[in-house]
Amino acid sequence: IFETLLGLKLLKGLPMLKIVGTPKFDYIKIRWICYTLSIAVLAVGMGAYFMKGPDIYGVDFRGGQVQEYKFRDAVDAKDVRAALAEINLGNASVQQLRDDPKVFIIRTQEEVTDEISKKFATAFKDNKAEIIKIDKVGPSVGGQLRTKALYAIVFSMLGIMVYVAFRFKHWYFALAGVIALFHDVFVAMGFMALAGREMSLLIVTALLTIAGFSINDTIVIYDRIRENAKLNHKMSLRDLINLSVNQTMSRTLLTSFTVLVVVAVLYMFGGEVLNDFAFCLLVGFMSGIYSTVFIASPLILLFHGNKKRSL
Repeated sequence: IFETLLGLKLLKGLPMLKIVGTPKFDYIKIRWICYTLSIAVLAVGMGAYFMKGPDIYGVDFRGGQVQEYKFRDAVDAKDVRAALAEINLGNASVQQLRDDPKVFIIRTQEEVTDEISKKFATAFKDNKAEIIKIDKVGPSVGGQLRTKALYAIVFSMLGIMVYVAFRFKHWYFALAGVIALFHDVFVAMGFMALAGREMSLLIVTALLTIAGFSINDTIVIYDRIRENAKLNHKMSLRDLINLSVNQTMSRTLLTSFTVLVVVAVLYMFGGEVLNDFAFCLLVGFMSGIYSTVFIASPLILLFHGNKKRSL
């Protein structure tokens, strides 16, 4: 469409919205403060993660039981969760089918079908609930899923690293970008542990989404660094990085604000099932904004060293 409009001379310019101009902030100057802050946050978060031990994992990874109930009439999910909380199953995962609000999928660590059935019989006397299906996830299956989830994260990071190294023809671009990705993933995992939330397959999806969001913003800055390198042959790498980050800051803020608004709405109004997923995205996206500017870009200078710039 743009080529057609240009060919017909109907388009002479393409102004983009800017919420800020081109700032002149020195991001490299505070890089060691940012490195220290990130290490501290990661240490606290991952410390909490490992202290949780197996308790951090949900039914998908630890094993347990999945029960499917169908009520005669539609029931509010809040009432179902309140009933389960009365028998100390407040941490059970309750999912109401959108296509059929009478059906609930309940995931628990233990086999508590009898307890749940009895509670539903007393809490919903006029609305009978029957068991449709019961599935068990054994510990060995949960362990396999945990291992495969780890492989999915690691291999995706390696794939991104190979792509960035090939795209920008310098290994330190790739290494800096992937370190920032691991930073964002570990920050999200740490906050999940600190908030007392469980790791599940849905959270693995969120972690991979965070990695994709973070590397997208990083590549935009990397592209600008490469473009500016061709236009400013005599500029030092430090000044080149600062210039590029400042020039893309408006785009970073606009894109990030748009995404964060959507995720925040999902977190507040998406329901219990998506709450952990949205929380993980919210933390990871905010970390991704920070790491792209204050971690990934300054790391290029650190890995490049004090040699004469050659991009």
